[in-house]
Amino acid sequence: MSAGKGAALPEGIKPKMTRVGDTRVHMCNRHGVPYYRVRVWDPVLKGQVERLVAGLDAAKEVLAGRTETKQSRPGRLQADRVKFSAVAARYLAAYKVRRDGTPRPKSSLAKERTMLNTYLLPVLANAWIGDLDLPDLNETIRDLVLQNGAPASPGTKSTVAAVLRRLFTWAREERIIPANPALELRTGWGGSVRRRVVIPSIPQVKRLAEALDSLKAGLGDVPIVLAFTGLRWEEAVAVHAADVDIAAQTMRIYRTASESGGRRDVREDTKTRAGERTVAIPDIAMPAVLRLLARGASGRDRSNGRLFVRLINGTRGGYLGYSMWRRYLKRAHELTASHQDGPVRYTAHELRHVCASLLIASGASDVQVAAQMGHRKIETTKNIYGHLFAQDRRAILAAMNAAVTRLSIVEREDRAAA
Repeated sequence: MSAGKGAALPEGIKPKMTRVGDTRVHMCNRHGVPYYRVRVWDPVLKGQVERLVAGLDAAKEVLAGRTETKQSRPGRLQADRVKFSAVAARYLAAYKVRRDGTPRPKSSLAKERTMLNTYLLPVLANAWIGDLDLPDLNETIRDLVLQNGAPASPGTKSTVAAVLRRLFTWAREERIIPANPALELRTGWGGSVRRRVVIPSIPQVKRLAEALDSLKAGLGDVPIVLAFTGLRWEEAVAVHAADVDIAAQTMRIYRTASESGGRRDVREDTKTRAGERTVAIPDIAMPAVLRLLARGASGRDRSNGRLFVRLINGTRGGYLGYSMWRRYLKRAHELTASHQDGPVRYTAHELRHVCASLLIASGASDVQVAAQMGHRKIETTKNIYGHLFAQDRRAILAAMNAAVTRLSIVEREDRAAA
């Protein structure tokens, strides 16, 4: 088709061209009907939405339908006329804001975008969303592979399935699709991942702190704070020095710093509502807290409160990045490997086990443990942090042995009396 004929087409319709040898010709289907590209500007996506249509009359009908829809409902899409990729883009645009109007954390948005770009769009991008049904979605999740071609883990499949369910729920609410085929999408894609059982040990925490101090002076105070206050990593690195009450031995937790894609997202909220709390600092952790505060005091003064404003700071006064922490932690694990008691393998999250188990061993109630750890449900505390120290197990064993002995004596006395 010549350029003149292409220019005579209505705005929004272009011929679909292909190359035969050195010549570009109008692409046709097997019946000889030429294809046309129908493109309409989407005000939400800020881009073009395209559909390939056979026949000029059909293309004009699609364009007229799109124009009418756009005039009646700006940005409205129809399930039989839009591809999964277009819906995914609009979904991500809407996902930036929660239902209550507050902005969603950048890390959450980055995770949602990664799941779509890495796993779903390569498979479903060109599928018409109105044609997808439950078997299609289950098959998509079942056949997920990583970028290196290896099968995705059950955990990854479950995460991607959750993203897919949220996307289709949103599409149904926006009336893009008449029904939600993902309502019954499977969520269990293999055996559950069993948590590594961690038996907390105060001597091991101290050994880990010594190893970290040998690598970088002052870094050993970080695991002490994590182990004896029960803070999550993202909470600990967001605590401001002003939020630490030395006299009351407490610190206020209401900020979170998370990292995703090389970017750090600092926000004025916590993982759950229960995460906003006041945490007690036991005596064993107070020296470490005081050292951390004193170490950043001069930097705060020099920068007029712009740098070293947190309890835990990086070398230059900013946030201590999780990747940097993990590098030091890995080297510390290697340093402890030659010890007669074996290596210390605690991660930042597993250090929380020490605090929770210490609270349990001290006789704290379920409510008190959950409050210190920032759990919304007491069942979470019981299921995850119910491990007891070795001395507690010995005490339980001694009590059981004493009970057996006492009952045996009573039984013998009853038989003798009979």
